Amino acid sequence: MTKPSLRIFTFYPSLVLLGGMTLLALFDGPFLLHVTSMTHAFLMEKFGWLYALSAFTLVIIAVGTLFSPIAKLRIGGASAKPILTRWQWCSITLCSSVAIGLLFFAAAEPIFFMSAPPGGSGIEAFSTESGVNGLSSLYMHWSFTTYAIYTVPALMFAIAHYNLGMQFSISSAMTAALPININTTTRQIIDAMALMALVAGMVASLGTGAMMLGGGLRRLFGIEVTDALIGGLCMVVMLASALSAATGLLKGIRVLSSWNARALIVMAALVLIFGPTSFIANGGIDALGYYVSGFIKSSLNTGTINDNGWPRDWTLFFWANWFAWAPVTSMFLGKISRGYTVREFLTFNFVLPAAFVLIWCATFGGFSVFTELNANHILSETLANQGPGDVIWVLLEQLPMALFFIGTFLMLSLVSYITAADSTIDAISGMCCKDTRDSDVNSSPYYIKLIWGAIISIITLVLTINGGLEALKMISTVGGFIGMIIVMFAAASLVRVALWPSILSNILSGSGVKGTGYHHPHDSKA
Repeated sequence: MTKPSLRIFTFYPSLVLLGGMTLLALFDGPFLLHVTSMTHAFLMEKFGWLYALSAFTLVIIAVGTLFSPIAKLRIGGASAKPILTRWQWCSITLCSSVAIGLLFFAAAEPIFFMSAPPGGSGIEAFSTESGVNGLSSLYMHWSFTTYAIYTVPALMFAIAHYNLGMQFSISSAMTAALPININTTTRQIIDAMALMALVAGMVASLGTGAMMLGGGLRRLFGIEVTDALIGGLCMVVMLASALSAATGLLKGIRVLSSWNARALIVMAALVLIFGPTSFIANGGIDALGYYVSGFIKSSLNTGTINDNGWPRDWTLFFWANWFAWAPVTSMFLGKISRGYTVREFLTFNFVLPAAFVLIWCATFGGFSVFTELNANHILSETLANQGPGDVIWVLLEQLPMALFFIGTFLMLSLVSYITAADSTIDAISGMCCKDTRDSDVNSSPYYIKLIWGAIISIITLVLTINGGLEALKMISTVGGFIGMIIVMFAAASLVRVALWPSILSNILSGSGVKGTGYHHPHDSKA
């Protein structure tokens, strides 16, 4: 295999723009926050409907594809052999999408919603109804819609790359079945846009996670949370992620994800056993009923007519954040799926991860609601006085052997972010290199992975210190708008592949399998 070379229109534009944003934050942080806040407000006001409709449509496409004729298609062709075992595939898929956010916000979000229920809902703050509504909202924001946003473009990328022989570019998923003719330079620019959207979301996640990890260190060791500590946490997490990515898919990423998936399962089981077990089980089912029965209403609510800002502040913000991650994450998820069928892909990337998240949210969210209702509002006071990052630590203090749970959860949180970030860095690096059509598991050079790990660390450190959490959230939303456009083109391409008879028959007959000489007429090789 030839040594990959840089795709200059992907690597350098993204590097220059991200570097410029970092310098602006360093020298004039308030101005950056002002600009990103204005852009965020504009996008939510003008395009909130598009975020809501796009996310809802992706759920329909994911479910519909699961039961469509294309579900029997094997990614890579009938003779394709899997890169990973089912457990390895399942654990990497779960851990590359469940980052540090879920671990903390599963406990904090229900308290947010209990303290300030949605406007116009008629729900009284801190009532039992606010508790079940908060838990069902947690389900809404983290489960099936989230995984649909990742899964649909990932599936289309896998088919385009492995079955149609198209290049390792998110533009392949966008154009595989659409009558769009784009040249090599344009493909690289699209990848640069996806890369910048992803880094925006990754920066927001890493910055928020570092603040929350700082709260855990303070609880466990009495350490004061300073800018230096936050910066140190950012650097440690990203260095570990870059090194894991540099070892390749079949080494660091596989091993860490396998360990982390088992640890997540054990942690949830321990909290369920030592926590209020019956309340968690019953409350989780209650909230599931609210979630299922109100799914369409919640999915398509922008809060415009009744002048309710809650959907824009929460649901639509979450969709924007997932859309920021989706294009690059989908390339990694597609890359590791060779040898499995479309139905298996949807099962392992959509159904099973979302089901696990529902269980995780029911466990930690239910425990959080129980504690708030029965412990003199200790969690809401923590939220108001110390911030959302401390809620999980106060919650864990309610368990027997509290120090054990806090220490274990702290380590689990670090590894969870590393396992999500290493797969992302691997995909980013692959996008920046040519000659990755074969998707070798170690296709991109080590130095590219280390460079991107350093870039993300530095940007996060600067923005966290100078712009704070709000600047990170705003940048993520802006990146999410770019990601949404990319994802919806990929979704349209998947729908056409599934429904257009001639394209589907070409793939199923093997004429579209890589290596047979077939290439999409609009595919320009880099």
